Amino acid sequence: MVSHPAHYKWSSHRFNTQASLDLQSELWQPHELYLKLSRQQETRAKRYQALFKYHIPEEELGRIRSATHSDMALGNDRFKEEIEKLTGRRVTPRTRGRKPSQMN
Repeated sequence: MVSHPAHYKWSSHRFNTQASLDLQSELWQPHELYLKLSRQQETRAKRYQALFKYHIPEEELGRIRSATHSDMALGNDRFKEEIEKLTGRRVTPRTRGRKPSQMN
């Protein structure tokens, strides 16, 4: 799409990075998570800008997309085990194929 959210004309990035909200639009309402960044708009805008300071490598984006599309957790094994215990649901993919038959 675009190299940075600010370059996409339909992105809320432009509004979220403003020190003052003079640019408010009837089409844009701040997200509740955005509002939790700070009570002061200037601080909130700076914190929001910091979220876009670093580029996420394609390899990492691929892992994020894969986990999101398959509804799986993304993290180390310990983290995944904790999530499984807390939620009571599997958050790691099963191994593919049939289980090997047991010989007696």
